[in-house]
Amino acid sequence: MNARQRFNRIMHFQPVDRPPVWSVEGVTEGAVRRWIKDGTFPEGMALEHVIKLEEPTIVRLDTDPLPAFVKQTVDENERWITTTDEYGFTVRTLKEQSVSPRVYYYVGACVRDRDDWQALKKRYDPADPRRMPRAWGPDLWAHYDTCTSPVELRIDWGPGRGPKNGYTMGLEPFLDAVLSDPTLVKEMFDFWAEFVIACARPWLEHVHFDYAFFVEDGIAYKNSTLVSPSIYRDLWVPALRKVVDVLLSYGIDVIAHYTSGNICPLIPTLLDIGISLFFPLEAAAGMDALALRGEFGRDIRLIGNISRQALMDGPQAIDEEFERKALPLMADGGYVPAVDDMITPDITFQSYSYYIEKVRSFRC
Repeated sequence: MNARQRFNRIMHFQPVDRPPVWSVEGVTEGAVRRWIKDGTFPEGMALEHVIKLEEPTIVRLDTDPLPAFVKQTVDENERWITTTDEYGFTVRTLKEQSVSPRVYYYVGACVRDRDDWQALKKRYDPADPRRMPRAWGPDLWAHYDTCTSPVELRIDWGPGRGPKNGYTMGLEPFLDAVLSDPTLVKEMFDFWAEFVIACARPWLEHVHFDYAFFVEDGIAYKNSTLVSPSIYRDLWVPALRKVVDVLLSYGIDVIAHYTSGNICPLIPTLLDIGISLFFPLEAAAGMDALALRGEFGRDIRLIGNISRQALMDGPQAIDEEFERKALPLMADGGYVPAVDDMITPDITFQSYSYYIEKVRSFRC
């Protein structure tokens, strides 16, 4: 059984030999540097050659602005650099975080009013040939169709970097607009849905995807969601439903939603429109995969929820977390174990390796 077959059987609640070894949040550069400094990680080796994961093959729709915004340095000191990035956002990052995944701090946005939005839309032409890979054609399609790992279609939901930066407006101005100018917000979502569908169609026509997922990172925080379920249904759902219906029409029956934070209030609404897989299920934000399975049964699929705190605490805590959550969920199906947040320098290499080997050695 290869990784692709294994994933599809899990997502359709069929028995498998073992769980896949996945990481949904990644390992930060700071963590690897600390491990090298501690002497626990071999210097000069790439992480993927030391920790052999069985991750999916990701096709990310190119929904970036074209032309991109010109990257410029706004401010800089010994530790921090503030830049305007390719999305038109001004962000502040630590210099030591030179590769992804990075933690960034939002400073400013490119859309302040309707005129700015009209100007920005010109950068989102789905017919721009630069959106397609240079290898586009039968050889590339065959490559994806013969992959032994699951092939996923990633859809960034919202122009720019999504809710974390407030759909190009900045979070607070965007939330103000939700209340003061919902017509503009709805217009933005409707435009984005049609844009995404147009970008996705060539892929959907030629490649078989095992699942698709919406990246809406930042729509939730520690205790709840940024907007109420009723506002989400009114403004978000009509546009989301358009895209979901197209995905379903091409036979993609596993459609996922990715966000940090507590997404629980929105799950019934998302299930209603055909989004059934959720990750990474941050335990520190109150997400509980066992409780979700208890509430929604096999209508819901889950990835993650292995608390990062358990890896910080060490092997005994990892054992307890794995046995309490992963064992019953894997027995029921529709679940892939994964750590619920980024691996940061406060997690030792020994602890991370212990967790990975625990998953790798488990037999269903």
